Amino acid sequence: MDDSAKELLKGMSMLDKVAHFCVLIGEESTVKIFQHLPKQMVEDISTHITMINSIDKETSLAILEEFHLFTRSKAFISSGGYDYAKDILYKSLGKNEADEVLAKLSRMKLAAQSFAYLDGINPKQLSDFIKDESPQTIAVILSHLEPPKAAEVLQQLEEDIKVKVTMQMATIKDVSPDVVRTISLVLEKKLESLLSSIVDVGGVKVVADMLNRLGPKAQDILKNINGVDTTLATKIKENMFVFEDLLNLESEYIMKILQNVDTADVAVAMKNATDEDMTKITGAMSQRASERFKEEFEMLTKVKIKDIEAAQRKMLDVAQKMIEEGVIDRDMDE
Repeated sequence: MDDSAKELLKGMSMLDKVAHFCVLIGEESTVKIFQHLPKQMVEDISTHITMINSIDKETSLAILEEFHLFTRSKAFISSGGYDYAKDILYKSLGKNEADEVLAKLSRMKLAAQSFAYLDGINPKQLSDFIKDESPQTIAVILSHLEPPKAAEVLQQLEEDIKVKVTMQMATIKDVSPDVVRTISLVLEKKLESLLSSIVDVGGVKVVADMLNRLGPKAQDILKNINGVDTTLATKIKENMFVFEDLLNLESEYIMKILQNVDTADVAVAMKNATDEDMTKITGAMSQRASERFKEEFEMLTKVKIKDIEAAQRKMLDVAQKMIEEGVIDRDMDE
């Protein structure tokens, strides 16, 4: 971006720039953007749009150039092309300003990933885990979760804490990504300690249930516990119900599970399965269901590991519910 363009936008807030950008791209595109934004942000942008009378050509070009530069830079960083983004910014902004933008983008990306390990924990367990944190800390945590999950966690908190956290979230402004990362690291350490301390008072099953929902990260935690106490790690593992356990159930039980899971999800879950495991699944299906499954499976191309794990998690959730309801008989002490 040249100096004249920078000068034109000097003193203009980001909200003003966004409002001008929305006017420039038109009503249809703006509506699509608004559908993905929080209500308050839509209101703020709309208010700023109402204050715009006209936009001159030079300002229009400067705003479009800045947004184009930002989105291209972020896209390249997200896809691993950090060096390419760096070259573009250096040529456009100069070294000092480019370094500032790159540092900010990297911190934003890091902050967005900070609480990813909480995705697998159900809202009730998560609320119990964070309820003793300060309202400010809880507000930061919930702000980095998906809105539906954040709402469920909030509902589980005591009324007075709920009010304080809601007020903090409503008034929260920019939080340094470094602060977010620090909170995340401390919380992650507490979670690992909690998983160990719960078992000390006989909560092996509680820990197993939490680890079941943590996905691949559970194996790392289990490995750490095993390094300290092999017997304890064995007890936890015996109480965990993983996909391998599901495949080793009696055929009649597998059939009941499959009847409650979409065929497309079963196909994805079995994407990297061995021939032996594939036989266990198809052997628990009717001929018609087996043919439909094979059709779905053959249509699959490259499937991401996280999608396979998500599909397996759906099957495990159904199986666990049936075990709890007594529909499936699984001896936990075997």
